[in-house]
Amino acid sequence: MCLLAATAHVLAGDVVDLAAGLIGRPYVWGAEGPKSFDCSGLVQFVFQEFGIDLPRRAVDQSKTGDPTRRLQRGDLLFFSTNADRSLVTHVGIYEGADVMIDASKRHGRVRRDNLHEEFWVDRFLFARRVSALAGDDEPRETRDDRAGDRPGRSTGRRRTAVRIIERIAGELFKLPTGTSRLR
Repeated sequence: MCLLAATAHVLAGDVVDLAAGLIGRPYVWGAEGPKSFDCSGLVQFVFQEFGIDLPRRAVDQSKTGDPTRRLQRGDLLFFSTNADRSLVTHVGIYEGADVMIDASKRHGRVRRDNLHEEFWVDRFLFARRVSALAGDDEPRETRDDRAGDRPGRSTGRRRTAVRIIERIAGELFKLPTGTSRLR
């Protein structure tokens, strides 16, 4: 159980780190990356790099994962920028410390936004947590089997698994400072 919790935390960090690495890329409506993005294209691209398939549009992404009120790194934040503020029109990735990473139409690029800004406070709807381990109610093995030969599907999961195992092993086998590996 502890390994699963640590794995989910490491994966969330990787998703956020990848999104942070894309800061400065231009905003282009309908763009899915890697050179430019719109908000949902950024989210889809980042999660897809780790083998997690999300729908393309923000409104559809808002139905993925589990609702949450206690934000954690990697959670998805949903906003409404339409006149009646009822329809999901924007999504960002929570980085932590009340900051999200999003592809901003207003600013024309991928950037960090402070969630305390009045613009975002007025438009915030809810947050959802996408579990890379459970996904939906269907067991992961079933979803993977159904993926078949589609290119890039298992590669992202394998790459993620290797990164997670490397980080866990690195933590487990850390030597005290000043200790040599060779004797």
